[in-house]
Amino acid sequence: MKPWSGNSGDALIWLGTERLLKDLGIPRTFDPRKADVILIPGGNQTMWQENIDVWKEAWTRWPGKKFVVGPTTARLGYTTWRQDVDQSGRNVVGIFARDPESYATLCECGLSSRIEIGLSHDPALYLWDSDLLGAHREAATEEFVLAAFRRDHEAVVHFGTRRILWESLLPFFLCRRIRRRRVDTHREDRIALVTQHTRRAEPVRVCDASRDIFEHFLEIVRSAAEVHTDRLHCMLLAVMLGKPTFAYQTAYGKLEAICEHSLRGRAPVEFVKDTRSLPSGARRFPLASARVPQP
Repeated sequence: MKPWSGNSGDALIWLGTERLLKDLGIPRTFDPRKADVILIPGGNQTMWQENIDVWKEAWTRWPGKKFVVGPTTARLGYTTWRQDVDQSGRNVVGIFARDPESYATLCECGLSSRIEIGLSHDPALYLWDSDLLGAHREAATEEFVLAAFRRDHEAVVHFGTRRILWESLLPFFLCRRIRRRRVDTHREDRIALVTQHTRRAEPVRVCDASRDIFEHFLEIVRSAAEVHTDRLHCMLLAVMLGKPTFAYQTAYGKLEAICEHSLRGRAPVEFVKDTRSLPSGARRFPLASARVPQP
């Protein structure tokens, strides 16, 4: 298993994959020179160039090893992953999606016939009945309402066509500042929305918990009376710990897709209709109740 740059949500993916491989009786080694397969466990690989750089490092350093990407979000236009896979030689033998839209992308983007593709579930969900999460469910409290929102290019902010054209004439650093300010303003609006939405007496705690070290991430979510988030694994952890969970859209529907695909019928996740973030005519995802099929 090849590590990649990520956060504590990605640690859930890693641990879920470790547990799955152990249950399947598949041996692991820390030495890639002795491995038959180098596996990137999954996550949101294709929207972050630093993750694609890890792919390229792996198949360049160990050209004789098979290379597989586990259940991931697959999107085009954010990174060079599609071109890089074409240039990788024969190393890449499998790429798997964690939602149907990503699977459709893999089917339609013209990958080599030697690359096996498939549709699975986010590996973090394999921890649902684990001793680790069982212990955290027993230790759970209800101390605050958690508001955990992101501040990167996955955050949903719609700029409008005229503004984008106008900003294209500005220097890059100035455009970046303008867009960052909009993301911050949007995040502040969502925090205000949490305060309006919740009916709990507990105080609202603003904390992008997924960016903290793993044990603190677990502690923050297990201590919440309810969780409001646009972070996928903050949502999944909250659901697996039995917390009332309120999800907010990202820039491309990641949370909605995985709720529909992997959570239908098992645990309630309410999607808050944040109408200020939606362009005219956009689809508003209905309240989702979801169920994870057993792996």
